[in-house]
Amino acid sequence: MKYVTAAPHSILEQAALASGLLTQEQIDRAWDEVVSTTASGDLSLGDVTDRLLADHLVELGFLNRWQAEQLLQGRTKFTLGPYRILDAIGRGGMGYVFKGEHQLLGRIEAIKVLPRTQMTPASIASFCREIRAQAQLDHPNLIRLSFADRDGDTYFLVSEFVPGSDLRRLVRRYGPLSDCQAAWVVSQAAEALAYVHERGLVHRDVKPGNLMITPAGQTKLADLGLAAFADESLQPEFHGQKKHIVGTPDFLAPETVINPGAVRPISDIYSLGCTLYYALTGKVPFPGGRTSDKIRRHVERQPLPIRRFNTEAAEGLLELVADMTRKLPDERVKCAAAVVERLRPWAERLTESELDQLGQRAEEANDGSPPGGGLADTLPADEGDIDTARDSQSASGAVAASQASSIEESTVEPAPHHLRPPSRAMWWLVVVLAAAAGAALAMLWRK
Repeated sequence: MKYVTAAPHSILEQAALASGLLTQEQIDRAWDEVVSTTASGDLSLGDVTDRLLADHLVELGFLNRWQAEQLLQGRTKFTLGPYRILDAIGRGGMGYVFKGEHQLLGRIEAIKVLPRTQMTPASIASFCREIRAQAQLDHPNLIRLSFADRDGDTYFLVSEFVPGSDLRRLVRRYGPLSDCQAAWVVSQAAEALAYVHERGLVHRDVKPGNLMITPAGQTKLADLGLAAFADESLQPEFHGQKKHIVGTPDFLAPETVINPGAVRPISDIYSLGCTLYYALTGKVPFPGGRTSDKIRRHVERQPLPIRRFNTEAAEGLLELVADMTRKLPDERVKCAAAVVERLRPWAERLTESELDQLGQRAEEANDGSPPGGGLADTLPADEGDIDTARDSQSASGAVAASQASSIEESTVEPAPHHLRPPSRAMWWLVVVLAAAAGAALAMLWRK
């Protein structure tokens, strides 16, 4: 079949051919079909933009959505070391995560890249610390590290690619898990934490977004980007540094707010308790408000009762969540192994059909929507990259799509490292002022 040739100055065509992602025949076929469609509709030939062409290339299966967005921005380099970058997976505590293929071995893996915009001596040291920490670990419920390197000034680590979805996406799409499913998922994460804690490490960012669930229903704890040793002497680079709050606001243990320098395994127990709360309710313990409000509530308030969102949750699970999220660390469940034991009665009652449902939903919940951030944020520019300023219409569409995704992703990003913990004195002042205001209003009401 003879195809109409695409517009000769199309940024999409130039980038696609330079990258090797598409052949001229594939581009011409898509162009021909788009032109045929517009000729019979309301659009004229002049209205056929790179955006329409990209959308149709995705429909034909020649590109995935993320690749299309990168090409629309003129990106031509899709390699990093021996790997070809295939897609974006998400963002972790210390960088972007991509799906990649080893060009010689043909093996699909996950590639975590330290963004160029975040490259400082401190961030590079932290990234290297993650690599060294993860290299020591080998557990079936942890994502395994397989390789680490640098390509020019770009640092990256490679780990096993886990198909499926994280707990956050799964619950957002299908709602809370059953008691047995929640116990099954969280107990496996607790087993991973027990292993990590035994080796002197603290995860510091346990949350639903870091619990990966495979199509087989297995849970793997991900992202050690914020992990640290409980023994500070093993991290000499921290000596003399000002301590900052580390973690995700919705899952922060109170002691990490009051004393950010404290690195204790018991803080992971609190975060895992908040994660179990989320699995049973579909809600974070303290929804809404500013980041500072969320952090303050973890110290001062109790979350809304689970019964308000899930009337069928077992009383024993409610008690476990309460015991894992006590405000005082010494009053919590003592260790991750104890969490496993307390979850065992429900995890062992998980039926085959519930396990199959969990795995199927994990597979379906990963809808393939491109996360925020592209190759331009992470890898050095390539000499063959196309100047998208020559086609502002297609470029602006790509940037808008990328920004929209970034906004969604930012809701699960770790709290800023320089967020100052509010003082207890300030919180008491707020409480006293609020009480005084209430009393004044009451007096006015009586009058």
